[in-house]
Amino acid sequence: MNMRIAVIQGTRPEIIKNYSIVKALVNFAINFEVLHTNQQGSSNMCTDIYRDMGYSPGRTLPGQYRLGLAIDWLQKVFKRDKITHVIVNGDTAASIAGALAAMYMDIEVTHIEAGLRSHDPQMIEERNRIMVDSIANSLFAYTAYEQEVLQKSPDIRGRIYLEGNTTVDLLHDFSNRFEQRLINGRYVYVTLHRKEFTDSKARMQMVFKVLRAIAEEVCPVIFPIHPRTRDAIKRHGLDDSTLRGVQVTEPVPIFNSLALQKHAAVVITDSGCIQEEAYLLNVPCVTIRDNTERHLTVRNGANVVTGFTPTVIRAAIESALHLPAKTWPEIYGMPSAGSRIVNRIAEHAWDDKPEVELPLVKLLPNQTLA
Repeated sequence: MNMRIAVIQGTRPEIIKNYSIVKALVNFAINFEVLHTNQQGSSNMCTDIYRDMGYSPGRTLPGQYRLGLAIDWLQKVFKRDKITHVIVNGDTAASIAGALAAMYMDIEVTHIEAGLRSHDPQMIEERNRIMVDSIANSLFAYTAYEQEVLQKSPDIRGRIYLEGNTTVDLLHDFSNRFEQRLINGRYVYVTLHRKEFTDSKARMQMVFKVLRAIAEEVCPVIFPIHPRTRDAIKRHGLDDSTLRGVQVTEPVPIFNSLALQKHAAVVITDSGCIQEEAYLLNVPCVTIRDNTERHLTVRNGANVVTGFTPTVIRAAIESALHLPAKTWPEIYGMPSAGSRIVNRIAEHAWDDKPEVELPLVKLLPNQTLA
């Protein structure tokens, strides 16, 4: 059959994690396009990331993002462009929109980053990933832990694979872009943006109090602030003293973020992607949440989940600051995960070698994928 793939994404992490998928699709001369659902449309959250990754979407949802609108738009594009296969990544609204739109058109769905479970039924991302896993025809787990989760899940109907983590490809291909130290001396790097955190004024106040204390008493604290977190600070009426002494900045470009992580003494986060990146960069991580879906990072001693109690958070940070430098056990596979994943997709889609057509993805002028 002639395969025509749609890669669905709408957020900064998806653009980053799908970099090596797009690279492999280009290299394999598979006809495809990238569809952006406009969930995050700001320059520093998406446009700049596309530029750094070396590609841009073939089509973007017109107007302001809404989930129902995104599903309707995707189905129209699938029909118009004769899409035969849909790839979604992670646990975002874009992933559930892409999977649902494809399911109701009987289009093959691949879910990358399958099998992650926080075991928190109240988490929207958890519900998204469970639904997408149940829809998917092909499921690609990042580690053996998630592979086993999928194998034991009675609602999984698709083929299960373990081909590694596409973040490994990113770090491998762009290693020269984040080697340079941006800040001298010891510091901690912070990212906090999840709904469980920003919806609670009390939690924000408690965590910010700990960050202030670390900044005043231990070492500098670097905090590129997510738009959701900044909006929550205003919504809750928190004043400037809330983060006194903390070096708060606007969101930073991806390679600056990786450089700041790589050279940090500790990474403090509530992001799943940052937990993975810290692990791969061999930097201790403190996760300010009640749970995590990156269980092996905790099991291997690279990550501590603290909840929101200030004394526990402070103790975890100080303990992490005293950990000796080490390399964590390999759990996320070797480079070329994107190529392995695309090859698996092609194995089940090609009756014979497809006609080679130009991809619909837009590569940026004078730029090629690494």
